[in-house]
Amino acid sequence: MAEDNPEPVDGDPGDRRPSRPARLAWGAVIAILLGVVGLVTYALTHVSSPTAPVTPAVTSPAVLATLSSVPSSTFDAIGVTAPGTTLTPPSVVADPPPSGNRPEVLFVGSEFCPFCAAERWPLVVALARFGTFTRLHNSSSAAQSVFPDTSTFTFADAVYSSRYVTLTGVELYSDTTGPDGTFTRLARLTPSQAALVARYSPQGDGVTTGSSPFVDVAGRLIAVTSGFSPALLAGQSQSQIAGEIARPTPLVVGSGGTTPPPTGQAVIAVANQLSAGICAATHQRPATVCLSRGVRAADASLGLPLPPASAGG
Repeated sequence: MAEDNPEPVDGDPGDRRPSRPARLAWGAVIAILLGVVGLVTYALTHVSSPTAPVTPAVTSPAVLATLSSVPSSTFDAIGVTAPGTTLTPPSVVADPPPSGNRPEVLFVGSEFCPFCAAERWPLVVALARFGTFTRLHNSSSAAQSVFPDTSTFTFADAVYSSRYVTLTGVELYSDTTGPDGTFTRLARLTPSQAALVARYSPQGDGVTTGSSPFVDVAGRLIAVTSGFSPALLAGQSQSQIAGEIARPTPLVVGSGGTTPPPTGQAVIAVANQLSAGICAATHQRPATVCLSRGVRAADASLGLPLPPASAGG
């Protein structure tokens, strides 16, 4: 006798329930969809913790004090000459804008760049004549670049105060590379800064500055490369370079021995040139700097108007 309500068999046309393989397949699909939804939700809501950047060492007070106390007699004795090396002077802007109460010095560079590393030295020395650095950090150019590991500073997070001038230091890239092999981005130019770079720098595109620094001294003086070759700094530590600046070694011709590079003379000469541009923007203040023999020599060499003896303050 036939059983009442017989148990359906898989594949029986009368069976309306899905087969076991079908049920397993649908379960897998649902699990995958739930997983995808979970991953999307996680990606949209989860904020990953970025890798903390390596903070460079703070420049020692002794180095800052050395660069801030170069005797006036040293600036005057060197003027704008550094025998044995080639200097690249900045360019004077033909129609500079009016200067405000505290004109701006703009530096745009990158920490990996050796020419930027070289240019920071005379810029720090020049600015120290008009104000005070209370914080700088140590840096060096990239090891994989030309003139590798050139000792210098970085203007990232620098603190500078002055009655006469302001400093805006923009470091676009660090000296370390990320997972993709490119240098880590540190900052971006404002639209006005980008326009200034694009206008005066042949290597610049308004966004980056290639391998060259860019210095604008209140719209009066423009430098688009370092004032001397980074080769002058090769193999020297930060303290050694600072010592050479404080006590420049004169070039001895025909000595028959090994003559050290004129590092200190080159830095002082370029610092006098940058100082002359700053003085032109500050209405020759302070007079102790702007009327000095070294700055007047820079005025003459650059074609800047010589200030009257009564100028300054």
